[in-house]
Amino acid sequence: MAAPLVPLAGCRCILVEDLRMRVFIGVLEHERRARQEVSVSIHMMVKDSGHSRSDDLADHVSYADVVEKLRERATSTRHVNLVESLAEEVAEFALAEPRVDSVIVAVRKTEIIPEAKGVGVIIHRFNKPLAGSS
Repeated sequence: MAAPLVPLAGCRCILVEDLRMRVFIGVLEHERRARQEVSVSIHMMVKDSGHSRSDDLADHVSYADVVEKLRERATSTRHVNLVESLAEEVAEFALAEPRVDSVIVAVRKTEIIPEAKGVGVIIHRFNKPLAGSS
């Protein structure tokens, strides 16, 4: 079992964990004809603001917006070959919210290896370029 992700001091993590959806994904011919289940987990890192203790949703990043985009994506007939490609799409959905500084996305295919909970990829993307990067 992986250790829990802990945000840096002064930050919070908005979490969507193990969202299951069926999408067209895979490089094999049979994978192009039928949807496969994937598990998507998203960790959106947000700096705490002066509104940290506010109970007003407008003062916070909403996970519901990203989940809605993912639900729309799941109904699409668009096919991707790789879990890496789907993870990049998910990261773009999360980073569309300007208050999200960075996002960690895990995408796993859940039905490929019966003995495994899933196989996939984890990526970390930033809304702003890191110092020293181009």
